[in-house]
This record gives sequence, structure tokens and C-alpha cells, in this order.
Amino acid sequence: AEGGLFVPREWNELSLARKKYVYERLTYERLSRWDYDVLDLAVACGDVPLLFVGWAILGAPHAQNAMARSLGVGPDGELHDGRQHKLQHRQYLCDFITEFHIPLPTLCNFLRAIESDHLPANPYHNSTHAADALQTLFSLLCLGGSSYASSPLELFGILCAAVCHDMGHPGRNNSFQVRSKSDLSVIYNDVSVLENMHAARATRLLSLAGDEDDGGGNSAGSETGDLDILARMQPTQKDAFRSLFRRAILNTDMTLHFAQVAQMKARVSSGIGRGSHPLDDDDDDLVDGRYLEKFYQTMDGRSINMALLFFLHAADVSNPAKAGPLFTEWCERSLRELFEQGDEERRRYLLPLSPMCDRDNINKNDSQIGYIKFIVRPTFVLLSDMIPNVVTEILPVLERNLRYWENRKKVELGLPVDEEEEEAEEQETDVEEVVEAEKVGPNIVVDDATLSGDESLLMEEHVLKKPKEKSRTEETRKPKGDYDRNNNNNNN
Repeated sequence: AEGGLFVPREWNELSLARKKYVYERLTYERLSRWDYDVLDLAVACGDVPLLFVGWAILGAPHAQNAMARSLGVGPDGELHDGRQHKLQHRQYLCDFITEFHIPLPTLCNFLRAIESDHLPANPYHNSTHAADALQTLFSLLCLGGSSYASSPLELFGILCAAVCHDMGHPGRNNSFQVRSKSDLSVIYNDVSVLENMHAARATRLLSLAGDEDDGGGNSAGSETGDLDILARMQPTQKDAFRSLFRRAILNTDMTLHFAQVAQMKARVSSGIGRGSHPLDDDDDDLVDGRYLEKFYQTMDGRSINMALLFFLHAADVSNPAKAGPLFTEWCERSLRELFEQGDEERRRYLLPLSPMCDRDNINKNDSQIGYIKFIVRPTFVLLSDMIPNVVTEILPVLERNLRYWENRKKVELGLPVDEEEEEAEEQETDVEEVVEAEKVGPNIVVDDATLSGDESLLMEEHVLKKPKEKSRTEETRKPKGDYDRNNNNNNN
């Protein structure tokens, strides 16, 4: 049943202890938090995090109700083993299952198909990253970003785009595709190669959903079951969903980053006032309709909500803004995948190696300091103008993480790190000063019609290039705040 107490088979395969652990991490309140640990969930749920996170977010509140019933949670919040569980009584973004008449088994079939199209061997671009992007976007929406959506369909479309934005990722980036003259680069004419591929695979999956024949004698429904989450939508809804869905995936191409930031800054600055949240006087939860119009742009003949696209892009680059030990673990995974690409480029004599792919000449601390200062921090400072809660919930975390990498750099160079001073600074960080410093910085205007791969390479060289002089001292100690994931993980 659409709103029935359905649980996927993967839930039933968990032990009772695991079910309780997973349930507590899939409550709506827990999923809305910025400090959510999707890496921990991935281990606890049996390495199918996208299925579980997608089911819990897109299938809320029915997913939570089904898990509670499975565990014997009563109206008073008491588990069948006598433990008390705090039941949720909060406003949901939307009951998508009821709104769009989506059977829960169909939603899970869809999520399962997307998850199976991610390569587990990829250190970074796997289904855990997809689950992280989905949960991060959801957190931004819960912090206030949902007020920029004009309909439940837009919310559903952007969340589904997060689910699918990297499906089929080969673990080798656009630079590799173009330089190796891969089949994908030929098909997509060297332009947003992977993003075009992700969007095409996702759109094709939707078009083949259900029991339609794919033209080769194979039925999409025969192997995966019905996965047509759009089946009961009106034709106009389907068209609007696909337009936003496809454009959002394409906009995750990093070569569009500076254009997106410049255009969004122009839209925000043309609003009611710099640094103010343009809220309706009559309702503190809704963005003024006249202001909201500024975030729509006609693309491919349709009006697209660029604010939601920007939120997904921010979620995609958000790893350095996550609490420890998450931000260090994501850094390790990302560099590992890039270094594996560099190793393959060496074997294939694709020289010089792509940016950030030379394991012998990349300094981890420098790479993260540059990435935060030039990409992540400007993105989230701009986001704080749109979602005021970002100032208190995210920017302090990002500033602490930046200091972490800067202190590691000091240790690497043999410079002293005053831990008492560092602790004092952490307590007295004035986020408002950081925000204002970013705002008064140089305004970079970039025309997205002229932005090319050259600008992308310039960005990578400026932000991520290792200094010419290598460090002469080895790290002798870790600065305060270093994280050891193995010692901080929750026991499963």
C-alpha cells in the first residue's frame, strides 16, 4: 500500500540490534542534522546506505512508522525490550508518498537500482557519497532551504537528483575522460562528460521504469521490479520533474562553479537587502514570492529553480564543512580515488598527470586549505545569505576544520602550534567577521556561456597546486583536534 507499513527486504536481513541502531539513525530529526554520520550508517545497514537514507527521506513518515512498528515501538515510545525511544512530532517537508501516489516498494526498487549502478570499488564516488549528498541536501532544506521551493514537486525533483547525480561514475574524472579520448568523451563532445552521462543514465532508467521493454528484449521490471516513481504523476508534472532533475545533475559539473556562484551572488544581492533573509512579513517560513522569482531561469524552454540547483551543488562540495572525523575521512577517500587515477595515467603515458592526481607531489594540507578558502567557504558564506541558519550551524564547523588543516601545515613545517591559543581562538571565533570578509572580497563576474575547461584548470591550479618547496620536516605530532576514525566510531 502507498502509505502502508512496508519495509525493504534489506531491513529484515538485519539483526534486531542492528535494526534498533539503524532506526535511531533514520529518524527525521536525526537525518536533518548537519553532523549526520552517513559513513557510520553505511557500515550499520550492510553497505546499502543509499537505499536506507533514500527510503527514510523520500518515504517519510511511512518509513519511520514501518520501522517503529517492526521494532514494537508503542505510542508512548517504548520499545518491546523496555527501552524508551523519543517519538517525533515535527513538521515534515512533504509526504511525497501520498502527494505523488508512490508505492513504497516502487520507491525502494528505484533506490536499489540506483545504488547498484554505483561502483563499490570507487573509494569516493560510490553509493555512500550519493547517500551523503542526499542527506546533506536534505539538511540544507530543513535548515531553511525548503522555503525556496515553490511546490512539493520541486523538492522531490531536487532530492531525486541528489540520489542520481553520480550514478555510473567510473572513478575517473572528466579530465581523464577527455585526455584518454574515452568513448564517453566522444559521445558527449568533451563537454561535462560525466555529468551528461549521469543525467542520461538516470533519465533512461526513469523512461524504462516499470515493465516497459528496453528495445533489446529485456524488461526493466522483470529484473528489478516496478521502479517507476513517476507513474501516477500527471504528464505536466513528469515533464517539470525531468527538466529540474536533469538540469540539477548537469549543474554539478565543477567547471560551472564560478559561474554558479557569481550568478547566485547577483540574484541574492538584488534582493531585499544584503545579509538579510527575504522573508514574507506574514509567514516566517516562506520566502517572499516576488523575491523568489529572481531565482528562476528559463532553460530548455522551462523555468528552472536555480536556488535548488545551487543547494545541490553546495551539498556536493560540502565534505570539508562536516564535523570530525567525517571531513578527514572524506578527504582521504577523495585523494585515494584521484591518486588511483594518476597511477593509471602514468601507466597509459597520459602526461602530465591531471591536477590533484600525482600522489608524489600533492600536499594534503595545502589541498584542503586551498579548497576550503577558494571553493567551499565562499559557497557557504553565500549560502548563509539565503539560509541564515548556515551562519550558526555550518560556518563555525568549516572554520574549525580550516584551522585544523592550517595547524597540520604548521606542524609539517616545524612551526609551533600553541594549543592554548588555538583553543581560545576556537571558542572566540567570530563567524560574522568571516562572513563580512568574504562579502567585501573581490566580486568575480563569470559568464557561464563563456566558461570553459581552461577556467576549470586555472581554478584547480590556483586552489589545489602544491607549493614548489616541499616540506623539510616530517610530522612529529598531531595538532589538537586530529581525529582517528577507528577510535571514535560508534560500536555497531
